[in-house]
Amino acid sequence: MLIRLLLGLTAALLLATGAAARPLVVILADPRGTVGPDVLTPYAILADSGAVEVKVVSPTTAPVRLTPGKAWAGPQMTFAQLAQARPQGPDIVIVPALSVENDPARSAWLQAQLRGGARIMSICNGAKVLAAAGLLEGRQATIHWFSRDRMKKRYPQVEWRRDRRWVTDGPITTTAGISAAEPAALHLLGELAGHEVMLATARRLDLAPPDQHHRGEDFRLTLKGMATVVMNRIAFWRHEDVAVPLSHGMNELAFGDALDGWSRTYRSTAWAVGAPSVTTRRGLVIYRNRALPAHFDRRVALPEQEIAEATFRQIGAAYGDATGRFVALQFEHPYGAVPVG
Repeated sequence: MLIRLLLGLTAALLLATGAAARPLVVILADPRGTVGPDVLTPYAILADSGAVEVKVVSPTTAPVRLTPGKAWAGPQMTFAQLAQARPQGPDIVIVPALSVENDPARSAWLQAQLRGGARIMSICNGAKVLAAAGLLEGRQATIHWFSRDRMKKRYPQVEWRRDRRWVTDGPITTTAGISAAEPAALHLLGELAGHEVMLATARRLDLAPPDQHHRGEDFRLTLKGMATVVMNRIAFWRHEDVAVPLSHGMNELAFGDALDGWSRTYRSTAWAVGAPSVTTRRGLVIYRNRALPAHFDRRVALPEQEIAEATFRQIGAAYGDATGRFVALQFEHPYGAVPVG
């Protein structure tokens, strides 16, 4: 309890002093489940720039489950601490895909941030959270390719686009699938801190400059993809527990992609392993599960370059190219595209 209080006071002091001069971006997290890369990717990019103050916020101090893998993240501020430290509210709120999409209290909080002048950006299926809060009505938006048709039926008043990796309509930005978090976060950084800061950050992180164009029609479920899922799932005797290493100072981008990617193969579950908790390269605390499997079938190394593609290739080398590309398809990454025609 004392440690949590001190963390809250420290965060308040930072926001009340020189850090307050920088734009404040908060990334919303929910202890019940938050998609890992949707948090870790924008956090790493914005924090690495040094030009933006970025905090992971949650309703409570409870650790946040990073789905679909087995790891947890420590929120850096609660809603109450944020309101005390920054009465005027944050400049930007980023909303990842959350396991509980419709939460009235959270919807009210998001509506209040928007009324207070904050811009709001969803990542991937985080658009479902915004739609449930009534923030997309009458707007253009995008979302993960697999959710788009269902969202068209459920929210016909929204113009759902598939030709952009991110779509901005007024104070609201939405992105396509998981991998779109990278270019969208870089673009946001350019708006907040300038083009040169954005390019320098992209170079340090080995990321391409942001490109909004997208061939959404190339991301679809084919017979080959369905066969990959069925074959991997029914062969339960081949299911693996995969160890993803935790280490102090680790790269959030690489950890997030590995934990998520190895949990989307339909034949493996990825677990964070190592010390009970570590602090990442840019100051986020990650926890492993208290109870771990007695045996791990595979241990993976975290790549430092071409991180997403390297992760998909690792998975392809382990389980076959079709599985590696199907994981990339779920990320809505070009590596997994299925070109039309």
